[in-house]
Formats: sequence, structure tokens, C-alpha cells
Amino acid sequence: NYFKLLNSDPAAVQQGVKDTIRDMFLCSDRPVLQAIFLNSNCFEHLTRLLQNSKVFQGRLDSLAVATIKALTTVMHKSPAAKEVFKERIGYTHLFEVLVSLGQPSRHLLKELMNMAVEGEHSSVGILGISNVEPLLLLIQWLPEMDSAELQVFTADWLRRLCCINRQTRATCVNAAMAVRLLATLGHHARLHRACAESLVGLLGSLGSQSLSGSELLQLLRLLRPLEPGQAHPYVGPVLRAVLGMVRKQGLESAMQYFDLSPSMAGIAVPMVMRWPGPAFSFLAWLSLDQDQQGLPGKGDKRKQLYSFFTPGGTGLEAFISSAGVLVVAVCTKKEYMTVMLPDYSFCDSLWHSIGVVHVPGKRPFGQSLVYIYVDGHSLTVFFPPQPFTSCCIGSAGHRTTTPPPSQIPDPPFSGVPPSARSSLGGILSTQGWGSLLGGKPESVTKLISAGTQDSEWGSPTSLQGQLGSVMVFHEALQPNHVKALCSPGPNCISPFKTQEAELGDLATKLLLHYSPKACRNPICLDLSPNLLHGRLTGNKVVNWDIKDMINCVGGLPVLFPILEQLTLLTPENHTAADPTASELISPTPDVATSPGDGDWVILPSNRSSEARLEKNLVATFLLVLKHFLQRHPINQESLLHSHGVATLGGLMQKLPASLVDVSVLVSAQLLVEQVTYEKNQQLLQQLHTHLLFNFSIWNLGDFPLRIGHIQYMSTVIKENRKQFRKKYGVQFLLDTIRLYYGWDSISQNAQLLRTEEELSRMLLEIVLCVMWRGVEGSDDAAWLERGQVFSALTKLGTTNELLLPVDHIKLRWTQWHFTFDLIYFIPKLNGILQTKSVETQDEACYLLGKVEGILRRSVGGQTEETYMCLVPLLRTLLSKVNKLLYMELHLPQLPDTNGSPSFFEDFQLYCNSPEWRVYLDKYIIPYMKQYEIETFSQGHETMALFWKECYESFMVNLHKRERERGESKIRFQEQFVEPFSRRGRQENLRYNSMLKQLHSQHSAVLRQWRAARRSLVCERGPWADRQQSEMHWRVSSAENYSRMRLKLVPNYNYEDHRQASALRDNLGVQQQRVTSETLLLEAVKQVKVSDLEDDILELPEDDPAATNSTSVEEAGQKEKLVLWEDCELVTQVDVSPGRLELTTQHIYFYDTSTEKEEGVGQDFKWPLSQIREIHLRRYNLRRSALEIFLIDQTNYFLNFKKEVRLESSVYSRMLLLRSLSLYGTRSPQELLKASGLTQKWVNREMTNFDYLIQLNTIAGRTYNDLSQYPVFPWILSDYTSEELDLTDPRVFRDLSKPVAVLNERNAKAVREKYESFEDPTGTIDRFHYGTHYSNAAGVMHYLIRVEPFTSLHIALQSGRFDCADRQFHSIPALWQTLTDNPNDVKELIPEFFYFPEFLENQNAFDLGRLQISKERVNDVILPKWAKSPEDFIYKHRKALESEYVSAHLQDWIDLIFGYKQRGPAAVEALNVFYYCTYEGAVDLDAITDEKERKAVEGMISNFGQTPCQLLKEPHPVRLSLEEVEKRKGRLDASPLSIFEHLAELKSFFVEGINDNVPLVKAVVPKNQSHSFITQGSPDTMVTLSQNCLMGTHGWLPYDKNISNYFTFIKDPTVANPKTQRVLGGPFSPGVEVTAGLFVVSHDGKLLFSGGHWDNSLRVTSLVKGKTVGHHIRHMDIVTCLSTDYCGIHLISGSRDNTCMVWQVLQQGGCPVGLCPKPVQVLYGHTDEVLSVSISTELDMAVSGSRDGTVIIHTVRRGQYMRCLRPPCESSLPVSILHLAISYEGCVVVHTCVEGKATLKNGLHLYSVNGKHLCTEGLKEQVTDMCVSGEYLVIGSEQGFLSIRDLLSLCAAPMAMRVPVRCVSVTKEQSHVLAGLQDGKLIIVGVGKPAEMRSGQITRKLWGSSKRLTQISSGETEYQPACNQN
Repeated sequence: NYFKLLNSDPAAVQQGVKDTIRDMFLCSDRPVLQAIFLNSNCFEHLTRLLQNSKVFQGRLDSLAVATIKALTTVMHKSPAAKEVFKERIGYTHLFEVLVSLGQPSRHLLKELMNMAVEGEHSSVGILGISNVEPLLLLIQWLPEMDSAELQVFTADWLRRLCCINRQTRATCVNAAMAVRLLATLGHHARLHRACAESLVGLLGSLGSQSLSGSELLQLLRLLRPLEPGQAHPYVGPVLRAVLGMVRKQGLESAMQYFDLSPSMAGIAVPMVMRWPGPAFSFLAWLSLDQDQQGLPGKGDKRKQLYSFFTPGGTGLEAFISSAGVLVVAVCTKKEYMTVMLPDYSFCDSLWHSIGVVHVPGKRPFGQSLVYIYVDGHSLTVFFPPQPFTSCCIGSAGHRTTTPPPSQIPDPPFSGVPPSARSSLGGILSTQGWGSLLGGKPESVTKLISAGTQDSEWGSPTSLQGQLGSVMVFHEALQPNHVKALCSPGPNCISPFKTQEAELGDLATKLLLHYSPKACRNPICLDLSPNLLHGRLTGNKVVNWDIKDMINCVGGLPVLFPILEQLTLLTPENHTAADPTASELISPTPDVATSPGDGDWVILPSNRSSEARLEKNLVATFLLVLKHFLQRHPINQESLLHSHGVATLGGLMQKLPASLVDVSVLVSAQLLVEQVTYEKNQQLLQQLHTHLLFNFSIWNLGDFPLRIGHIQYMSTVIKENRKQFRKKYGVQFLLDTIRLYYGWDSISQNAQLLRTEEELSRMLLEIVLCVMWRGVEGSDDAAWLERGQVFSALTKLGTTNELLLPVDHIKLRWTQWHFTFDLIYFIPKLNGILQTKSVETQDEACYLLGKVEGILRRSVGGQTEETYMCLVPLLRTLLSKVNKLLYMELHLPQLPDTNGSPSFFEDFQLYCNSPEWRVYLDKYIIPYMKQYEIETFSQGHETMALFWKECYESFMVNLHKRERERGESKIRFQEQFVEPFSRRGRQENLRYNSMLKQLHSQHSAVLRQWRAARRSLVCERGPWADRQQSEMHWRVSSAENYSRMRLKLVPNYNYEDHRQASALRDNLGVQQQRVTSETLLLEAVKQVKVSDLEDDILELPEDDPAATNSTSVEEAGQKEKLVLWEDCELVTQVDVSPGRLELTTQHIYFYDTSTEKEEGVGQDFKWPLSQIREIHLRRYNLRRSALEIFLIDQTNYFLNFKKEVRLESSVYSRMLLLRSLSLYGTRSPQELLKASGLTQKWVNREMTNFDYLIQLNTIAGRTYNDLSQYPVFPWILSDYTSEELDLTDPRVFRDLSKPVAVLNERNAKAVREKYESFEDPTGTIDRFHYGTHYSNAAGVMHYLIRVEPFTSLHIALQSGRFDCADRQFHSIPALWQTLTDNPNDVKELIPEFFYFPEFLENQNAFDLGRLQISKERVNDVILPKWAKSPEDFIYKHRKALESEYVSAHLQDWIDLIFGYKQRGPAAVEALNVFYYCTYEGAVDLDAITDEKERKAVEGMISNFGQTPCQLLKEPHPVRLSLEEVEKRKGRLDASPLSIFEHLAELKSFFVEGINDNVPLVKAVVPKNQSHSFITQGSPDTMVTLSQNCLMGTHGWLPYDKNISNYFTFIKDPTVANPKTQRVLGGPFSPGVEVTAGLFVVSHDGKLLFSGGHWDNSLRVTSLVKGKTVGHHIRHMDIVTCLSTDYCGIHLISGSRDNTCMVWQVLQQGGCPVGLCPKPVQVLYGHTDEVLSVSISTELDMAVSGSRDGTVIIHTVRRGQYMRCLRPPCESSLPVSILHLAISYEGCVVVHTCVEGKATLKNGLHLYSVNGKHLCTEGLKEQVTDMCVSGEYLVIGSEQGFLSIRDLLSLCAAPMAMRVPVRCVSVTKEQSHVLAGLQDGKLIIVGVGKPAEMRSGQITRKLWGSSKRLTQISSGETEYQPACNQN
């Protein structure tokens, strides 16, 4: 009534809702009231109230607030009420109602948060989140809010509420909040930037707790750029969030654990009847929350860790007290003894490993001991003999109720642990191992009487925390054992495997082992052999670590598109690096001042230092990478395998300079150090190469960064000089300097231009110095030498125009000489004068006159300095000549020369006096002049003679010097210049090749990245382009075992050839291509050879044994090079030059061509063991080639130079190394004889197609050379009827005549032409046809619609398409042309029988229009009887295998390969071709002229080549069907194929293998090797029951003496429990053990199995029954396995959404295990993979998933090819439960739609190229299926076994009445094996009435008459199958 009132009285509504309900609930019996409210549908009323209230404007908001408050009150603390609300109303509906009310107010939003917390939302830290749904609703509401302020407010609060502690985060993670966040972030146009960043931050915080693969995928998809060439706005925040997720702070947290927080939780352990060992050891990981410590008000509780009690109440227990302290207790009848670990609280939200070991006393009354270990550190009781009946772990006692399961995730890190507290890190620290913890002993142990423990310690409750894996041993663990078990951390799945060395046989001492990973509520699998499975009350929680999950979406390469987006960032939209970041550079900034201290300091990698780096996004990216690699070998491997480091370097070179700063360098350093710490050498080398020593990256930065980089580099090098010297030594540094800091890169601004004058002045000064100072002494010779300088100058002046006249220069020199030397010269002169005796008056006058003249001039010119210098000289002179010249007489006034202090001044005055002047003029000067004349008159002559002498000696010296200079020049040239220039040239070559190498490496890296990027952005990739571009295809070289090239692969270099079409259409008249016929004929005359006698090769008869023994010895040692040869690899498209290397173990080919397609060369490397056969081949009619065929159908065509004597070297060496049968060395004829193929064909043991393709192969025809393409016959002549009747012989062509002469008119014309032909030169023999039935142009003509043939055709036609009328456009028209035109002799190519795609113009090329009808040439026009290309191929193939063709094919073989190919028979059959097409007609090596040779080669390849002749006599005829049947009846040789006798099948059953246990696998492996001794002995049949019992039984598929035609010998070990072999290791709980989890190796010796609890793929030896391989690479359970036909690869699919391709290891041709690392990891599914299939020869790995898609990848490169989505009418999800690939690559898909009540099953067939061919609905549920030949065998849950035709998928089933669990077909296709639910094995074979022998059955087994007693009840026919319905 209250609600009625509310709805009726609008006025009272608001007030009423607000207060009344809240007041009502303030009562004591609140739960009762809640129940009443729920019963009165209060939720419906309240929501209706809101819906109806739109009428009242204005008060809506407060009404909404009130309603929310009321709802909160009703649901407060009541999980039941919350469930009711969810079911009846639902939050989606509430959201719709609230949104309909308009924009929310802040009040309403707060109220919704209060609803989540059930109280005031700001006190969430205390209250926690009780109801997460309103928060999800808020997240969904954000994009709808118009107010940015409200968006930011809400997002901010959401982040605070959800991230406050571990519990709130766990709650949000379990509610899948991340999915909601990602959906909201998808509306980024409607979100405010700050709001989005808050949400991304919240996502990061939740993701650090757990992020599943699908959430990570959504996160990456969110970042896809909106516009090409633009970075996504969230790229920065998301990158930082990812760093937060991957940087798990603090200690490792368990990702999976038992959540035992409810008080009733725990694990109940079954009764342990007899304790098997002498001691008790308990080891477990646990974590308790901080806030649970000492909760008040409830009385103390003790949180039980374990309790093992006897019925009498005695036993052992351990618990955590309310104070968080660990207590270990032993309870006897009387006492309750406890040992406590004081001062060590476990309530810290961290994960700890706790070990308790009880060791009983050795002697009677001896002391029992207790050891306690925490995180591996070690820290003393009666041992009860009775059975432990009450055992529990983490629980208060036995409970059976189970709360509803929900996922509660693991704890995050909360605060660094104080150093005093021991932690996981303690294991790695230096503290003593096993040191005693705790203080005084008396405070540790305590004794109370039994029964008082509850009052002392509190009543027992559950652990109230989280429990990781638990182990209990019945032996005392040693400290080293505990350490070894703890050190791998809480997430180690199998410590016994990882720590094998330390633990030894400890696993056998295990009593029980529970792991959260191996638990499915409520069962905890016991992983020990004792099978003490526990029962869990509580929840198992699974969290996903982003480090693991990245391997489910594509491995580490998925991060690189983020880095690629960073390269698009501009400085504006990248937060500029904080200036403080530069503080991180630790060397002193002024490096010059302290070069010694310039070392880079190794930084501590802690949180704060990383936080500063995060400002730069590139640095953040490197840190993300660092954390992904940390302690994660799989991520390291993934980075290596995907060339990730090279990609990192390549992308970083593209970064804008603004992003490359010191932070990037520091984070690169942290990355390098992390990898160094991980000890991953390979990865470290790559980081050095592509990151640290890659200057292209660091040169983007500024100077401090560069200097920092170089310092860090030098620090790294110093640590290990030896290692770096090789690769990064002096040469590397010099190259780097030249490349980055060379002259080219420094501006040339230092050129100072000086004037010529300055230059000449300098030069003169230099010469002068040399002249005067450089010549010692004053003798004549010295003066002569000085004089030569002047002579040189004179000579220069006569031959050159100088800047100054010669005399001028000489004068300047002399002047300079004196001015320079005056000061130095005069004292010298003075000295000379003092010692000189002056004899004559004349001389004295001369000296005085000269000196005085100078003196006077100096006084007159006021040059004080000169005067000062000369006066002492004069003084000396005067005193010398005083007497001689009677001076006292003439000059009484002369100042005193002897010691007068004032002589200087006196004389200065005196020299101007008349006395002095008169004396001079009168006496001195005349004498002086006289003396001059007398003394120096001869001087001029002397000087002239002197100069002449100087000149002559100068000329002599000049010639001498010239000669010496010449010699010296030669010596210098020889000893310096030439070596220098040679070294310079070498250096330039080396430097340029280094540059080239760098460039090619860089471009290879970018190409590698482009290819990797393609798989990331393809439609199933994590970065799938928003707009997928159209795919184009080309033919692949992959072949199946019938040598069919069926497959198309993506053509990334697609060209639409518009240009070629345009060129064709613009051309009015088709140009005739001119060939120089005369040149050709001349060349041909030279090389014509007489016809070869025979096709026999002369091989040297080696002694195979001698060489073989040596090669075996070598194989034991390391790989050695045996030989190498230059050769060319011939493919359809190209001829690549290269080198073939042959070693003792491998064959290598290195492509040396400069232009490589996509830069990826044709290099290959294969183990010799994979070579199947090697054939000698012709190339251009020369015997110079080899074709190598491998086991997986790959083949290579290698052409060698003629000089290489193939026969002796490469070929025979290869055969010997591979020890292949030597019949391969003979001629093609002998090869055919030895192969036995003809007999097989005659006996109908192989198809016509297979026989023709084999004949082509033996005769040297190959797909690799278009001029020798395989040739197939035209078969039909009827291309016009509506229906094709293959029983009518008239529809077939006459196979005994060449195709050109099928009608008589043509035959006549051809014969006449032949007879009338005469070559005047005598070179050309007569011929019937000038063209050939197979040539390159013909092949391109047929295949023009598919690449690469389109491009080849255009190249042949000089860059254009041929005109439309000449194109292949219609099959009927082509046949018509052939029959009308005697010159057209084209036969068909194999593609006409298997390749429908070549008939369709899938690439939409413009092939032109026909001239007359103007019809466009598009798809090929098919005969009327073909409905589609597939239908044409199907019928055409049927025609090839028809009875008519089988009876007449030998006639055509005679024409092409047989006796009618040459000689008279050929003439008679009108089968002679132009002579150049026959082998040996031309000897190319005789042509010397390169041009001519090329012309002849061109002619050969265009004309075509006739195959090798294989037979000289008529080919035998094939047996008819009846004859074959009779023959088989006569011989007891081979069983009948079930597929040929589908109407006569019978079923027999075998029981006693393992009765009433489903048989999940029964196979006869196909490659069983029998030695000569055991020839004829039974094969092995392997069976596996659901309880993992393995059986290897004897099997003989035929014995015509027994009515059932087979012998089955049961394995005796299956019946005896002691000898039974059981597959080890429990399967994961919840995994259904089915046939798809197992694969038997092809030799029947190994069993590969999946489904194990620890995600492993195991290899078990069927012989020993032991596990021989254990591979954990998947991140979740392995769900399916499959192997290929040739046994090279195994493929596994997993719940982690990925598939892995593994290589099967072979030894001596037998499988011995798996390679430890997968060859490929295949991504693309978004849900668990349920089925896989693989075909190595077709390079296809196919996987089907619960997401309803089938994805096809390549095996060799792991490239994504295509995705198939089987059609389905239902909207329900489709699962792909089974897959199979046929030998032609057809994919059969079984889908199942799981509805509520029904299962809809369907079968779908796809072609190898993904075309959907047909679908068939199924009434039954398929349990297993396999493909054999053209048939599909299916077993079903409803007990039907059906054999279906592969192409139509329809057949009649056989009833088995019991569900079929597995099906397989035996290797001879003689029987179908089916395992049933009740353990019976059904064997279906062809049953024919035969005489039944009663009594014993005996059979000869190599001469001994053994009774086969163990033929089981295979006699018994299985009745239900008789009434075949």
C-alpha cells in the first residue's frame, strides 16, 4: 500500500522516498524487513516511480537521488537482495531510466558512488566496495555526459574508489571493469582529455592486478590510428598505463590462488590411512591482507593454515594468530604445544612461502624438532601413529557448503617491505641461510593443556586470506630443498622440473600437492601420484599477467606500432621532457676539465628514477620493453625470433629529434643492464648492435646526449674489452667518426684567403733565412753555395714572370741582410779591428774614410742607434791608425780615445769641426779612393767569375738534384704513394661496402618490419586496419604429393598492369618482333652436333663404401664444409646467381644477386636428411643442372657452369652424404625402369595423373623452368554438349596422334610440308611442325590470369598484353582452333586437372575486347557441361582417370616420352619437331660470342624443348578393372581398399583392451620401419584409453585365410596392472580427454599429448611408457594437437588463443622428440583454439576456434593467409570443433552451434584457396573425423560411423549403437578403426565370403610355425553394422 501511495500522490513522493525508507530500516530486525520489501516488489515500484516522474519538471534530480538512496538502503549488506535486483530489474535498465531523465547532477553521481560503497563514498578505504555495479554504470554513462567538469569529477572519483587497496581492485577486476573502461574509451571524441587520462590510469591500475588476453587485444585495438599518418591521442597515457601494468612493484604475487577469505572456506583433504614416511613437511605460499589484522569485536580467531588430526584428537596444526603471527602446534592427548614466530606479522598483503618440518626424536624419549622456514629462511614432540582422519588445509574444519564461485585476483604491491622483515628477496640476499629467526627461546615455545587452545589462541576459522600452491611431504625437508622449492616464486608451475638438480628424487616423497592451476571448483587435483584429491570450499582465482598475455595476442612485436606512432608525434603534442631530467646525466658537464672522471655512472633502477624517465614517451617505451623481458625467457625468445631488437633500432632512427634526449639514453641503459642480468647473450649482442652502438639513433640528440652516449659506451666496453674489440674495435670507431663526425659533416669555414704579396714576402723571408743561416762557415765553398741562391733567382727570372723584378729582390735581400745583422755585426767588426794589424797608410785611410762616411750619415740622419753602435768601432780604429796617419800632428783637437768617458759626445761635436773635415777631404778621401781602385778593380771581374761559377755549380746541382729527385720520386712512389693509394682504394672499397652493408641491413630491417607489420594490421591482427585493403594473390611454389601447385599466396607487390593494357590498345598495327634470323642460323651451324647415340651418363664408379665410412665419422663431429660451387637458382620468375655449399649435415644456397625481390633473397638451408631425391637436369639443352626434391615436397632447380663436372662432384657427393640409392645416377630411361612406376600404373596402383606427373619429372620437366614445363594431353574432344558422358568413347580425343593432326585434312597438309621441305644450307633437318607442344609462351598463354604469369607474359610481349583475340579466352574456342590449324600443336599443362583459379580473372586484369564481337575477355569461357571452374576441373580430372583414357594413355606417352619421339617411328606418327627442340642438337659451349649464345638460348626457350626419351619400345597397356580384381584374388599381397568397395563393408570388434573405459585413440602409424629380419612381421597399432592406459598391439591388415581378413595381436601389458603403461601427469580438471589431445609419431614410438594441468605439451615413449619431453610454452591448457603427413611438424592449439608449430626432432630418420622452442607461434583467434591441422607440403597451418573462425597461416614463415567464417543461420556462437586437410589442400570444417537445448552440427568444405564449396547439415554430434584420400570418415556421439565423399560430403552412416570416440584409417586404406565409449575397438574392412577355417589359425612367420594365440575376438563380427541403414 505504501508503494501504491507513493505512485498515486506525486506531491508526497519526494519527501516520502527520501526519509521514510531509510528510517524504517533503522530497526533491529533489518533482514526481515529486507525480505518483506523484496516480496512487495519494491525494486519494480521504485524504478517505475522514476520512469513515471518525467511529468514533474525541476525536481527530477532530487527524486533520482532519493530513489538511489532507497535502493541502497534496501540492498545494504544483503547479497541476496543484490542478486534479486540484478535478476528482476538489472543495472542496464536502471541506466536506461536514469539516462532518460536527462543530464545527471553531481549529487546523483555521488549517490551512485555511495551505493557502491554502501556508505559515504569518501570512506571507501574502510568500507571497501560492496556493490561494483553502480561504478560500471558510471563508466558507461561518462560519454553521455555533456559537462566536461562532471566527466572529470566522475572519472577522478572512480579512480580513487577502485584503486584504494588490493580488495577494491580485486572486486573491480572480477567485475570485468576493464572491458567497460575500454568500451567507454572507444568514444574518445565525447570524452574530455583529463577524463580519458583518469580512465586510462584506472585501467593501468587494474591491469597491474590482472589483464586478460582479450582485454589486452581491445587495448591495442583502441590505439589504432584514426587517420593514417597520425598518432592516436591516447598513445601517451596508454603507454604509461602499460608500464604500470608490467612493472609489478615489489615482490612477485601469485597469479592463481585459492581465495579462502569466507569463514567457511578451505580445502578438505581425504583421509590419510597410513602415514608413508618418518616425518611431516608442509610447504605453502600464502598472503594475508593488512586490514584484517586484529579486527575488533568478534573475539579472537585463529586462522588455520593446516590441521592433520587423528580420531583421538591428537595431531598437528599451524595457524596465524589474530596478531598475524605464525604458530605451529602439536596436540597430544594431554598437552597442546605451540611454537610461535614472534615479531613477524604475516598480515602485510605480501606473498610468503611458509615451510614447517616436524622431525620426531630418533631415540626413545628423544627430543622432537620443529623447523620453521619463511621465504626459505629457517627458524622442537610425540608423533601419533594412528591414521589422520580429519585433514584440512586453510580451513576451520570439515565443511561442505560452497559459496558461489567468483574470481578474486591476487594482491598488488603495497609499499616496500622494511628491511628487517624477511622476504622473497631474502633468498637472493647475502643473509645467512637458515639463520634462526625470533628472539629469546622462552618467548617462542609455549605449553598448555589439551582442550584449552581455543581460549588461549581464539576459535579456529579459515585462513581468511589467499593460499597459493601447497605441498605436504612425508620426509623431512632439508634447508636446501626448501630454498630450491621457494626460489622460483609463487607462480612457478612445476618447481620439480625447474629445480631438478637441487631436488633430486624429492618428488617421490610427496604426499600431496595442490596447485590452484589444477583446480576446478570444488575439486583440487592432487598432483602427486597418491591421488588425494582435495575438496575446495571457497574460490579459485585466476589472474592474468600482461607479461604472459602479450604472448596470446602476438608477442612483443605487437608493441612496435606504438613506437611507430611515437615517430609521428610533433614536439607540441609530446610533453616536453622535464628540464630536471638532465640531472640524470651523471658525468660532470664540463668533460674537458676532468677527463678522468668522465665515466658513465651505472644508475640504480628504482621506481623514482624510472618515474622521471616516464616524461619522455620513447624512454617509457624502452622501460616497458625492459619490464616485459625481466625474468621472462619466453618474451626474450619472442623478441629474438621476431627480429624485434633490429626493428626497435630501425624505428628509433625515424624518431623526431625532440624525442631523443637523455631519458631515452638512461632507459636504454636500463634495458641493456636488464638483459645483461638475464644472461641472454644473443639478445645482448643484438641490443649492442642495433641500439647501443647504433649512432644513427643517438646522433638525433643534442651535444650532452651524444657525449653521454659515448661515455656510457666506453663504460660498457671497458667492462669487457676483449669481447668488443672484434666487432666494435678501432675500425668501427674510425668508421663512426668518418660517417658522423667526418670532414664532410663539419662546415668548412676555416679557409683564410691570403694575398699573393703576403705569400711572396713570407717565401722570400724563408729563403733568406735558409741562405744566410742555413749555410755554415765563410770559406769559398760556403759562399759558392750562398751564391747559388741568387743564380736560382736569376734562372727563375728568365723563365717566369715574377711579382717583383729580380734585381729588386736581390737588393732587398742584401739590404735585409745588413739591417738584420747590424747590431750583431759591429761588435764582431770591432773585435776584428782590435786584432788586425793595419800595415799601410792606404788601407788605414780606406777604413777610416768608410767608417766615417757611415758615421756622418748617421749623425746627419739623426739615427742615434747606428751612431751608438759605430762609435766604439771608430774609437778602436782611431787608436789603431793614430800613429800611422800622424793624427796628433794634424788633429790636435781630436778627443782622447783612451778611456775618455765623454768620447761619444765629444766626437759627435768634433766630427763637424773644420779641422776634422779638412783632414778628411785633404788626406783621407783621396787615399781611400785610390785604395779602392787599386784593391777592388779586380773585384768586379772576380765577382763576375764568382757568379758564373755559382751559376754553373747551381746548374750542375740542379741536374743532380733533378736526377735524385726523379729517383727519390720513384722510390717515394713505390714505397709510399702506391701502397698509400692502394690502401686508400682498399679502404674506400671497404668503407663503401660497409656503408652499403649498413644500408642493406637497415632496409632489410625495415622490410622485415613491413612484413611483421602486415600480420599485425591484417584483419585478425591486434592492430587490424580500420579499413582493410583488398587482397591480391599469386601462385605459390608449394606442391602436394601429386606435385600439384594448388595454392595461392598473397601478392604484396600487386600491379594492375593498366599500363600494359593501354599500350596494347593504343597500338593500331601489331608490330612484328624482329629477330636476327641470319645471326641465329650462323650460330646454329657452328654448334650443330650429330644426334646423341644414347642418353647414358658416364659416372666414375666410386667405391661407395669407402667414402661413406668417412662421411659417417665426420657426421659425429661438428659440421664440416665438403664443397661449394657457384651456380644459379632457376625459378619460374627469375634466375638468381648464388653459391651452393654442401656440408656434412646441411645443404645451403646463398643468393648473391644484387636486386632481391622484397629484399628477401632466395637463400635456403636444409638438413641433408630431408632430401628425398636428386635428379640430373638439362637447362637450355645442356646437361648442367640438378633438381633437388625434399621430403616436404619443396624442390629447387640449380644450374651450374658447364665446367663443373656435375657427374663427379656435387651430385655424387650429395648422394653419398645422403646415402641415397644410386639408381638416381643413371639416365632418365634407367631411372624409369628402376622406379617400378610403369608396373604400378599397369597394375592400377597409381592414378593416371600421378603417373603422368612422375613421367614428366623423370624426363626432366619441371615447374621451375617454363621452357621445360610439365606437359599433359588434351583428353576430350567434346566441349559443346550440355552433359559429359564419360562412358561414350566419342567424347575423347584420339590419343595416338599428335594434337595437330587429329583430322585427316591437317594430317595431309603436315605430311606434304614435311616431304617438300629442303634446307639449302643442310643445317636444318626436315620437321612436321615449326612450333612445339610445350614452350614458355604457351604456359604463359594458359596461365595469363594468375601472377606471376601475367607479369611474365607482359615481359615477353615487350611490356604490353597481347591482343585479345590471341589470348586464351575460351576452352571450346581453343579446341576449335587446334583442330582447324595444323600449325598449332599446344598440349595442355597439369593445371587443367587441378587448379580452377587459373580459369578466373580474380585480379580483374583488363585483357581487352575481341575484335569481331567486341566482347570483353574476362574469365575463361567453359564448356557447356561445366557449371563452374571447380566443376570443370572435377569433370576433366574424372575424364583423365576414366576407363577410356586408362586404356589409351600409353599411345600418347609413346609420342611424347616414348619410341615415337624420334627416328622413323616419329616420322610415321607425324611427330617430328624443329631440330633445335631436341637434346644434343645444339652445343651452347661451342658458341664463343656472348650475344650469339644469348640469342640461341632465347630461341631454345621460346621454341620449347622435347622431353628426354624414356622408352625405346612401345609402352605396356594398363590392366582393366576386372583383370586387377582377378590378379588381387590370386595374390595374397594386399588388402582391398575400403573406399573402392563401400558397398561391401563389414565391422568386427575387439574387446579386452580396457573394458568399459572409452577408447580415445586407435591408430596404425604409417612409417613403420621393419628391418630385413622382421619383414612380414606385424605392424604396430597404438591404442589409448581415457584413463591414459597405452597399448601397442600387433596388426596385420590381410590374411585371406581368415574371414575377417586381418590379424590383431593384443598387447599383453594392458591386462596386467603391474605391467600397464600409463600416460603420466594429470590432465587439467574440466578437460575432456578426446582423440584431439593426442598424436602418435609416424613410427609408432612416441605419443605427443596435451591437456595437462601445467599447460605442457608432453612427449611419452610408447616403448618405455615414460615421459621423455615436457614443453611449457603455451600460456594456458593445450587443447588440440595434430601432425603433418610427412612427420616433420606438429601443431598445438591452446586455450590461450594461439597455435604453435613444433619441429619433430629426428635421429637417423626416427622421431625422438620435439625441438625445445616452437618454430612458429600463430595468432589471430579471439577465443580458445579447439582444432588444428597442418600440411607442411602445402605450407598450411589451419586452426579453428570457439570464436567461429578458421584461420590459415603458412608453416615456414608463420604468415597470416586468410580467415574462413563457416556460414551459420543461427545467431548463437559457432565453435569449430574439428578440422581436416585433404591432400589437395581442401579444408573440412565441423561446426557446432551450442544452443540451450540443441546442438546444431554442420560440415563445410573449403578449397585450398579458401573458396566455400559446400555445406552439409548433420543430425548427429561429431566426436572425431579424419580425411583419407577423397573420403572423409566421421564418428559421432550418437554411435554412427560414416564415410563421406569429400567433394559432396554425403554418405550413409553405419550404426555402432555406442558413441564413437575416435576414428582413423589404416595406412593401406584397408580398414577403418573406431574406438567406442565402452572400450571396444571396431575394425571395419571389406568383407567377402571366403572359406572359413575352424580351429586354430596358424600362420607362417618367417618359417616358424607359431600359433597366434593372441588373436582376440576379432573373429567376432560386430552385429549392429550388418543392418547398414
